[in-house]
Amino acid sequence: MFSALSTALSDTFSKPLRAVMMRALGLALVLLVLAGFGAFYGLEAIPEFGADWGWPIIDEVVDWLSGAFVIVALVLLLMPVSALFAGIFLEEVAAAVEDKHYPSDAAGRDQPFVQGLWIALKFTALLIVLNLIALPLYFIPIVNVIAYWGLNGYLLGREYFELVALRHHTPEEARSLRRSKSIRVFSGGVAAAALASIPVINLLTPFFATALMVHLHKKLTA
Repeated sequence: MFSALSTALSDTFSKPLRAVMMRALGLALVLLVLAGFGAFYGLEAIPEFGADWGWPIIDEVVDWLSGAFVIVALVLLLMPVSALFAGIFLEEVAAAVEDKHYPSDAAGRDQPFVQGLWIALKFTALLIVLNLIALPLYFIPIVNVIAYWGLNGYLLGREYFELVALRHHTPEEARSLRRSKSIRVFSGGVAAAALASIPVINLLTPFFATALMVHLHKKLTA
Protein backbone atom coordinates (compact mmCIF):
# COMPACT_ATOMS: atom_id res chain seq x y z
CA MET A 1 0.00 0.00 0.00
CA PHE A 2 2.78 2.46 0.88
CA SER A 3 4.54 1.93 -2.44
CA ALA A 4 1.24 2.43 -4.26
CA LEU A 5 0.61 5.65 -2.30
CA SER A 6 4.02 7.15 -3.05
CA THR A 7 3.86 6.16 -6.72
CA ALA A 8 0.33 7.56 -7.09
CA LEU A 9 1.39 10.83 -5.48
CA SER A 10 4.28 11.09 -7.93
CA ASP A 11 1.96 10.27 -10.83
CA THR A 12 -0.43 13.04 -9.79
CA PHE A 13 2.23 15.66 -10.60
CA SER A 14 3.51 13.96 -13.75
CA LYS A 15 3.25 15.75 -17.09
CA PRO A 16 0.38 13.68 -18.62
CA LEU A 17 -1.81 14.10 -15.53
CA ARG A 18 -1.00 17.79 -15.19
CA ALA A 19 -2.43 18.39 -18.66
CA VAL A 20 -5.66 16.58 -17.76
CA MET A 21 -5.85 18.40 -14.42
CA MET A 22 -5.63 21.80 -16.07
CA ARG A 23 -8.53 20.94 -18.37
CA ALA A 24 -10.73 19.48 -15.64
CA LEU A 25 -10.06 22.24 -13.11
CA GLY A 26 -10.43 24.93 -15.78
CA LEU A 27 -13.88 23.63 -16.73
CA ALA A 28 -14.86 23.37 -13.05
CA LEU A 29 -13.81 26.96 -12.35
CA VAL A 30 -15.66 28.27 -15.41
CA LEU A 31 -18.84 26.46 -14.32
CA LEU A 32 -18.56 27.75 -10.74
CA VAL A 33 -17.89 31.33 -11.85
CA LEU A 34 -20.97 31.23 -14.07
CA ALA A 35 -22.97 29.67 -11.21
CA GLY A 36 -21.71 32.39 -8.86
CA PHE A 37 -22.76 35.21 -11.16
CA GLY A 38 -26.11 33.51 -11.67
CA ALA A 39 -26.61 33.12 -7.92
CA PHE A 40 -25.78 36.78 -7.17
CA TYR A 41 -28.08 38.06 -9.91
CA GLY A 42 -30.77 35.61 -8.79
CA LEU A 43 -30.62 36.86 -5.21
CA GLU A 44 -30.88 40.45 -6.40
CA ALA A 45 -33.97 39.51 -8.36
CA ILE A 46 -35.70 38.11 -5.25
CA PRO A 47 -37.64 40.93 -3.56
CA GLU A 48 -36.53 39.96 -0.05
CA PHE A 49 -32.87 40.31 -1.05
CA GLY A 50 -32.92 42.90 -3.80
CA ALA A 51 -35.45 45.35 -2.40
CA ASP A 52 -34.73 48.16 0.00
CA TRP A 53 -35.88 47.18 3.49
CA GLY A 54 -35.86 50.79 4.62
CA TRP A 55 -33.25 50.10 7.30
CA PRO A 56 -29.64 50.53 6.02
CA ILE A 57 -28.20 48.18 8.64
CA ILE A 58 -30.66 45.42 7.76
CA ASP A 59 -29.98 45.93 4.05
CA GLU A 60 -26.25 45.58 4.64
CA VAL A 61 -26.64 42.49 6.83
CA VAL A 62 -28.93 40.77 4.33
CA ASP A 63 -26.59 41.59 1.45
CA TRP A 64 -23.56 40.40 3.41
CA LEU A 65 -25.20 37.15 4.54
CA SER A 66 -26.54 36.31 1.09
CA GLY A 67 -23.16 37.03 -0.50
CA ALA A 68 -21.32 35.02 2.14
CA PHE A 69 -23.71 32.10 1.63
CA VAL A 70 -23.05 32.05 -2.12
CA ILE A 71 -19.27 32.22 -1.62
CA VAL A 72 -19.25 29.45 0.99
CA ALA A 73 -21.49 27.29 -1.23
CA LEU A 74 -19.16 27.77 -4.20
CA VAL A 75 -16.10 26.86 -2.10
CA LEU A 76 -17.81 23.72 -0.82
CA LEU A 77 -18.87 22.77 -4.34
CA LEU A 78 -15.40 23.25 -5.83
CA MET A 79 -14.18 19.78 -4.90
CA PRO A 80 -17.32 17.86 -5.99
CA VAL A 81 -17.56 19.81 -9.26
CA SER A 82 -13.87 19.27 -10.01
CA ALA A 83 -14.44 15.58 -9.23
CA LEU A 84 -17.28 15.58 -11.74
CA PHE A 85 -15.08 16.91 -14.53
CA ALA A 86 -12.18 14.71 -13.44
CA GLY A 87 -14.54 11.75 -13.77
CA ILE A 88 -15.10 12.66 -17.40
CA PHE A 89 -11.34 12.43 -17.98
CA LEU A 90 -10.82 9.41 -15.70
CA GLU A 91 -10.18 7.03 -18.59
CA GLU A 92 -7.41 9.27 -19.87
CA VAL A 93 -5.80 9.44 -16.42
CA ALA A 94 -6.01 5.67 -15.88
CA ALA A 95 -4.62 4.97 -19.35
CA ALA A 96 -1.68 7.33 -18.77
CA VAL A 97 -0.77 5.61 -15.48
CA GLU A 98 -1.11 2.14 -17.03
CA ASP A 99 1.02 3.08 -20.05
CA LYS A 100 3.75 4.50 -17.82
CA HIS A 101 4.01 1.73 -15.23
CA TYR A 102 2.48 -1.35 -16.88
CA PRO A 103 3.28 -1.11 -20.61
CA SER A 104 3.48 -4.90 -21.04
CA ASP A 105 0.03 -5.54 -19.55
CA ALA A 106 -3.12 -5.72 -21.63
CA ALA A 107 -4.52 -2.24 -22.22
CA GLY A 108 -7.74 -1.37 -20.42
CA ARG A 109 -11.00 -0.74 -22.25
CA ASP A 110 -12.12 2.89 -22.26
CA GLN A 111 -15.73 3.33 -21.17
CA PRO A 112 -18.12 5.18 -23.52
CA PHE A 113 -18.20 8.94 -22.85
CA VAL A 114 -21.93 9.01 -22.04
CA GLN A 115 -21.57 6.12 -19.59
CA GLY A 116 -18.58 7.78 -17.93
CA LEU A 117 -20.47 11.07 -17.65
CA TRP A 118 -23.50 9.35 -16.12
CA ILE A 119 -21.34 7.53 -13.55
CA ALA A 120 -19.54 10.78 -12.69
CA LEU A 121 -22.86 12.61 -12.23
CA LYS A 122 -24.30 9.90 -9.98
CA PHE A 123 -21.15 9.71 -7.86
CA THR A 124 -20.92 13.50 -7.50
CA ALA A 125 -24.58 13.71 -6.45
CA LEU A 126 -24.10 10.89 -3.93
CA LEU A 127 -20.95 12.54 -2.57
CA ILE A 128 -22.74 15.85 -2.03
CA VAL A 129 -25.93 14.37 -0.54
CA LEU A 130 -24.22 12.05 1.95
CA ASN A 131 -21.79 14.76 3.07
CA LEU A 132 -24.70 17.14 3.62
CA ILE A 133 -26.42 14.47 5.75
CA ALA A 134 -23.22 13.99 7.76
CA LEU A 135 -22.62 17.76 8.04
CA PRO A 136 -23.69 18.02 11.74
CA LEU A 137 -20.98 15.50 12.67
CA TYR A 138 -18.34 17.69 11.04
CA PHE A 139 -18.78 20.29 13.79
CA ILE A 140 -17.79 17.85 16.56
CA PRO A 141 -14.03 17.71 17.25
CA ILE A 142 -12.37 14.32 16.60
CA VAL A 143 -15.70 12.87 15.47
CA ASN A 144 -15.54 15.13 12.40
CA VAL A 145 -12.25 13.59 11.23
CA ILE A 146 -13.48 10.03 11.79
CA ALA A 147 -16.82 10.73 10.08
CA TYR A 148 -15.31 12.57 7.12
CA TRP A 149 -12.51 10.09 6.47
CA GLY A 150 -14.76 7.11 7.08
CA LEU A 151 -17.64 8.20 4.85
CA ASN A 152 -15.56 9.65 2.05
CA GLY A 153 -12.96 6.91 2.33
CA TYR A 154 -15.63 4.34 1.65
CA LEU A 155 -17.20 6.34 -1.20
CA LEU A 156 -13.92 7.27 -2.90
CA GLY A 157 -12.46 3.80 -2.51
CA ARG A 158 -15.52 2.03 -3.84
CA GLU A 159 -16.15 4.37 -6.76
CA TYR A 160 -12.63 4.85 -8.07
CA PHE A 161 -11.61 1.22 -7.63
CA GLU A 162 -14.64 -0.04 -9.52
CA LEU A 163 -14.18 2.56 -12.27
CA VAL A 164 -10.58 1.48 -12.74
CA ALA A 165 -11.49 -2.21 -12.51
CA LEU A 166 -14.18 -1.77 -15.18
CA ARG A 167 -11.39 -1.18 -17.67
CA HIS A 168 -10.43 -4.84 -17.28
CA HIS A 169 -13.48 -6.63 -15.87
CA THR A 170 -17.24 -6.87 -16.19
CA PRO A 171 -19.29 -4.82 -13.69
CA GLU A 172 -20.03 -7.97 -11.68
CA GLU A 173 -16.35 -8.95 -11.57
CA ALA A 174 -15.32 -5.42 -10.56
CA ARG A 175 -17.80 -5.36 -7.66
CA SER A 176 -16.81 -8.86 -6.56
CA LEU A 177 -13.11 -7.98 -6.59
CA ARG A 178 -13.75 -4.80 -4.62
CA ARG A 179 -15.77 -6.66 -1.99
CA SER A 180 -13.19 -9.43 -1.64
CA LYS A 181 -10.45 -6.83 -1.08
CA SER A 182 -12.63 -4.37 0.81
CA ILE A 183 -10.10 -3.53 3.55
CA ARG A 184 -7.34 -2.68 1.05
CA VAL A 185 -9.75 -0.67 -1.09
CA PHE A 186 -11.13 1.17 1.94
CA SER A 187 -7.58 1.97 3.11
CA GLY A 188 -6.83 3.51 -0.28
CA GLY A 189 -10.08 5.46 -0.10
CA VAL A 190 -9.17 6.82 3.34
CA ALA A 191 -5.84 8.04 1.95
CA ALA A 192 -7.75 9.86 -0.80
CA ALA A 193 -10.20 11.26 1.78
CA ALA A 194 -7.29 12.51 3.88
CA LEU A 195 -5.99 14.40 0.84
CA ALA A 196 -9.51 15.70 0.22
CA SER A 197 -9.60 17.24 3.69
CA ILE A 198 -6.74 19.63 2.86
CA PRO A 199 -8.01 22.90 1.34
CA VAL A 200 -6.89 23.60 -2.25
CA ILE A 201 -4.87 20.36 -2.31
CA ASN A 202 -8.21 18.53 -2.30
CA LEU A 203 -8.64 19.51 -5.95
CA LEU A 204 -6.02 16.87 -6.75
CA THR A 205 -8.03 14.12 -5.05
CA PRO A 206 -9.76 12.62 -8.14
CA PHE A 207 -6.46 12.32 -10.01
CA PHE A 208 -4.59 10.91 -7.02
CA ALA A 209 -7.42 8.46 -6.29
CA THR A 210 -7.49 7.25 -9.90
CA ALA A 211 -3.72 6.71 -10.02
CA LEU A 212 -3.78 5.01 -6.61
CA MET A 213 -6.56 2.63 -7.60
CA VAL A 214 -4.77 1.71 -10.83
CA HIS A 215 -1.72 0.61 -8.80
CA LEU A 216 -3.89 -1.09 -6.18
CA HIS A 217 -5.87 -2.96 -8.83
CA LYS A 218 -2.67 -4.16 -10.49
CA LYS A 219 -1.28 -5.40 -7.16
CA LEU A 220 -4.49 -7.18 -6.21
CA THR A 221 -4.83 -8.93 -9.56
CA ALA A 222 -1.14 -9.75 -10.09
